[in-house]
Amino acid sequence: MAIVSVIFGQTAIMFLIMLVGFLCFRVGLVDESGSQQISNLVIYISNPALLLNSFIGNLKASQLMDGIYTLIILIILMLVTIVIAKIIFRQPEQMLVRFALIFANLGFIGLPLSKAVLGTGSVFYMSIFVGVSNFALWTYGIYMISGDRRTIQLKRLAVNPAILALIFGLIFAFTGIKLPGILSTTVSDLANMNLPLVMIAMGCYLAEGDIRGALKSKSLYQAIGARLIIGPLIALLLLWFVPNNLMMVKMVVLLGQATPVAALMAIFSNTFHKNALFSTTVVGLTTLCSLVTIPLFMGLAQWFWHLG
Repeated sequence: MAIVSVIFGQTAIMFLIMLVGFLCFRVGLVDESGSQQISNLVIYISNPALLLNSFIGNLKASQLMDGIYTLIILIILMLVTIVIAKIIFRQPEQMLVRFALIFANLGFIGLPLSKAVLGTGSVFYMSIFVGVSNFALWTYGIYMISGDRRTIQLKRLAVNPAILALIFGLIFAFTGIKLPGILSTTVSDLANMNLPLVMIAMGCYLAEGDIRGALKSKSLYQAIGARLIIGPLIALLLLWFVPNNLMMVKMVVLLGQATPVAALMAIFSNTFHKNALFSTTVVGLTTLCSLVTIPLFMGLAQWFWHLG
């Protein structure tokens, strides 16, 4: 159960940094444009640096093979989750709840938490999760919220920072190319900025939302339950069929599936005028609640996967 105590410690640190972001917004040190700029730094700078950094170095052949297994598992998980979301939350007004179940905050939360809890080697597998999720987000996800198939533009994927970082990272991984020392250190330092920037941005998101008003909404509790309970349960049960010799892959996939709602939910909702205030509150509150649910599911997995 050592991993659970590590997660508790790490999530406590995340909570405190998020609290800093919350207070900064509330006292006026950061406003809405500032929180958006922090998010942009994460999306365009620190997050791609973390992705790229996970591939720099000598990846073992076994890791590359496990990466293929990870990709297969993630595609199956994504498809199963989409089907279950459609079955449980079939009403048109539950569209945002359905989105919350399907899409996790892998880039913002999953990558830095994976590195902190499971080690640098785990970031390679989480990076694959980010790639699968980003592809689904910018195709099916954006269609869900916009309701317009014309919003699905594959060219957006071609210039997506995370996708570009994955492409260059895979080139480094398969060719063995190494960055010069100064560049490597620069990428590493930018990657280390990711967690603090992410949690400050999440704190600002939480401060922006109308928490009192949102607490009266039934849909809010459905979204929180969908993302933080149903989502991880789907992964927990599905991963039971995966051999335990892929334990690192299993832990990474469950950790990613247990993270809060994707921050793009708030951005897409604002862009297409689909209850952006609700989405922002869901992002903030699922982030806060996940500080409790993530350690619980990771602890449950250690027991459940070793049954029999």
